[in-house]
Amino acid sequence: MFRLISVFQAHLSFSEISTSATQGSLMAYQPFMDKSLLRGCDTLLLKTAQKDRTWTQWLSAEQTAFALGQVTTARALPPLNKVVTIATLLDSRLRLRDYFDDRLVDAITNTLANEGESLQWKQVEATSYACVIGAGAAACIETTEGDEILYLRYANQIAEAISQAQNETDLPRSILGLQIHLQECIDQLLAYARSKTLQYLIG
Repeated sequence: MFRLISVFQAHLSFSEISTSATQGSLMAYQPFMDKSLLRGCDTLLLKTAQKDRTWTQWLSAEQTAFALGQVTTARALPPLNKVVTIATLLDSRLRLRDYFDDRLVDAITNTLANEGESLQWKQVEATSYACVIGAGAAACIETTEGDEILYLRYANQIAEAISQAQNETDLPRSILGLQIHLQECIDQLLAYARSKTLQYLIG
């Protein structure tokens, strides 16, 4: 199905079997997310291939498109209830480069700067963009290069209610509801970012 074009490619395993796990991937080793599974030498090789524009010597255009197609918010980012509690909901932060490949993060910030408004992402500060994910709640991305952060921002009334909540039933917005809407707005960005990344790597 895929042509063998490198030693690295032998480390990639493809399957037509789908998985119901949100964190699962159809690739045994994913070059665009969860790179902790990659060996250090392979990570260095891929970074060099991106920088030197020699990516297609290691992965074909078809393989690259397939790998990028697997990158969704549900697969790449941990569920909110795994990384936040009621006590930390107001201060939760996710560093995008811990979950996505650097080139994909660059494409996300580029998308925000150039197509963000059409995707309902509004620039709220010099390097910050926000997208409403519910009444009184917004997803925000800080785009400072090298320190891109995803976090949630709330209206004062919602933030006050969260700070006083004793359990999840006291929250004005459920964590699951926030997660669903967060995934939807990030996936819109990813659709553009995946396309930009593919064009850059195989262009």
